[in-house]
Amino acid sequence: MRPSTTPLGAILSACLVLLAGQFCIAQQFAIKRVELLNEQVIVHFDLTDDVSGRTYTINVYGSHDNYLNPLQKLSGDFGLEVKPGLNKKFSWDPKAELGEDFNGSVALEVRGRLYIPFVRFTGFEDYRVLKRGKPYQLTWSGGTQQNILNFDLYKGDKKVTTFSNIANVGTYKLTLPTDTKPGKNYRFKISDTKNKDEVVYTGNFAVKRKTPLLLKVLPVLAAGYLAVMLGGDDGKKNIPDPIEPQ
Repeated sequence: MRPSTTPLGAILSACLVLLAGQFCIAQQFAIKRVELLNEQVIVHFDLTDDVSGRTYTINVYGSHDNYLNPLQKLSGDFGLEVKPGLNKKFSWDPKAELGEDFNGSVALEVRGRLYIPFVRFTGFEDYRVLKRGKPYQLTWSGGTQQNILNFDLYKGDKKVTTFSNIANVGTYKLTLPTDTKPGKNYRFKISDTKNKDEVVYTGNFAVKRKTPLLLKVLPVLAAGYLAVMLGGDDGKKNIPDPIEPQ
C-alpha cells in the first residue's frame, strides 16, 4: 500500500468530522497527527472527559468495504474500555488487513461512543481460577431476551474455543473442555450474535487441571515401585539360601 498525501488528508478529516458529532461538551476528541511509519498508519489523538471513571469504545472503519466492518489489524488505544487521556494512539497494518498485493488508497473513519456494557456479570471477579471439567454457574444481568450470546474463551489475543448460541436468561452452567491448556491470562469475550457492537470482556483468570498432575502421577509411581519390590520377570531379585550352621 502506497498512500499519497490525499488519503492522509481524507483520514484526518474523516476522524474529525465523525467524532465531533458523537462527543458532547463533557468529552473532547482531537486528532493530533496521522503518520506513516514502517508501512503502518499511526493516528495520534487526545481524548478528555470531565467525568472521571468513564471509558469509551473506539473502532476504526475503512473505505475499502464502505465502512461496513471494523478493522481488525489494529494495536494500541482502540476497542472496548479505552480510558481518556492525552497522547493516545493506535496503529493499523494495511497489508495485514488487505493483503500484500493491495495497492491503492483507503480513507479511515474513527467511531467512538461511551462504553456501557450491555450485560454485567455477577460475582465473576471471584473466579480467579477455573478448573477443567468442573461446571461453573455464571450469572449476569442486562440485555434483552432477543440477545443470543456467544462466549468466546481467549488466552491473551488468541481464541481457544466458543460456547455458542446461549440464551440471554441471566445464567449459564459452563464447563471448560478437559483439553484446555493450563495457564494464565484467560478471559471470556461475550458478544451478541446479531450486533457486533454489543461486546463485553470478563476479567482475566487462570485455568488449572481438575486433578493436580502430581496426584495422577503418584499412584503410577507407587505401582511401579511396588512391582519392583514384589519382583517379576524384569524386577526379580534372587534371595540367598539360609546360612547352614557350622
